[in-house]
Amino acid sequence: MIESAESKGHATFVMKGGVWKLTSKGLAIVQRFCSRNGIVARQIDSMIRRDQMQIVSLERDPETDKLNQDKATVEVIFRRFVGQEGLNLKSTPSLADSDSVSEYASGLTGVKMAKERRVLDKVVHNTFTGKAASDWLLDCTTTIDRNEAYEVAELFVKDQLIAPVVEDHGYMRTHRSTTDFQPTKFAIYTVTDKGLRLCPWSERPQSICSEDSRDNCERKNRMPKDSNVARLHAILGDAALRLLFKEFLRASLCEENLLFYLDVHEFTANYRALERSGRLDRPESLRESLAAAYGLYNSFLASGAPSELNLDFALRNRLDSRMIRTNTEHEATRRSLQEVVELFEQAQNTVFKLMASDSVPKFIRQPQYAAILRDHEFDVADGRVLSPAPESNLSRSNTSKA
Repeated sequence: MIESAESKGHATFVMKGGVWKLTSKGLAIVQRFCSRNGIVARQIDSMIRRDQMQIVSLERDPETDKLNQDKATVEVIFRRFVGQEGLNLKSTPSLADSDSVSEYASGLTGVKMAKERRVLDKVVHNTFTGKAASDWLLDCTTTIDRNEAYEVAELFVKDQLIAPVVEDHGYMRTHRSTTDFQPTKFAIYTVTDKGLRLCPWSERPQSICSEDSRDNCERKNRMPKDSNVARLHAILGDAALRLLFKEFLRASLCEENLLFYLDVHEFTANYRALERSGRLDRPESLRESLAAAYGLYNSFLASGAPSELNLDFALRNRLDSRMIRTNTEHEATRRSLQEVVELFEQAQNTVFKLMASDSVPKFIRQPQYAAILRDHEFDVADGRVLSPAPESNLSRSNTSKA
């Protein structure tokens, strides 16, 4: 999040005598935090308005706050790990193994790899150290510490996307619970054939079905064509596709539409749960719900909000009128909150229609997403989704708002 402005070698923070600055990841997190919480701060506005790192925003379990670890999501992360445009190959192992992470500033460059590395009596291609892998995951994703980065790298190994060339047995002896991945300079890994097939710049021919997807291919020949609404439901109901769709919307400068939709989904779900349980009768629960509503309004709906949505004039006026009205009596406040929920749902429906009609058709035509869309039973030739839309599971941890 921060680094020394004087020397890249300073790894320990000191209170006095040092000058520190935000890293590219730190800037991206500050920008996300401000936009998601309706914060407009002039003193940092010029800083966070610069081109930001395309950080991989990982979803978390709302109950445990653990990272989502389903196979499809891991594969989406891996596609960014190997690079959007091709492997990040270095001419020598020393260049690949250096501690510098400055070239990760955009978030789109893959982990540094040695084009060739001599290991014992043979030459191995496309190798990287365990430390390089964990550095990339820590710098280019929303992992909060090295342990989370190690967890993701272990999943790469378990899913056979990367494989060890040289294991660090010294690390394994002192960390007996960790056998799949060693995050050190002495552990060497390479991308497997399976991993290479997943690379965004190494697409499989559409006419060829792998053994893993043969059943999917058979279903594709039987399923009818669906609408953009069904496609969007399928995207929203799948963690891996949500991650890709969010990435696409960010590049298209309209990520706020999806963020608002998901936040309103979470807000209204919490409101309905409180309503069913009778906890809205408690003043503190009512105040907390109203505070959450104002947070959404200030982030997405108020004039000049950091992530202001493009809504029609009539709906915006109704929202403004409702949000500036204050009540002190409990029942009046509860009725006001119910009106706010209804207006939020109208705005959410407007945003859903916009994403379905405009963003989804563009998203499914992006060649870099073709392979994973086919794996999720989308026919990328004409944009069909070939499976019933799954049940939406959109709950997210509150920490994802930071």
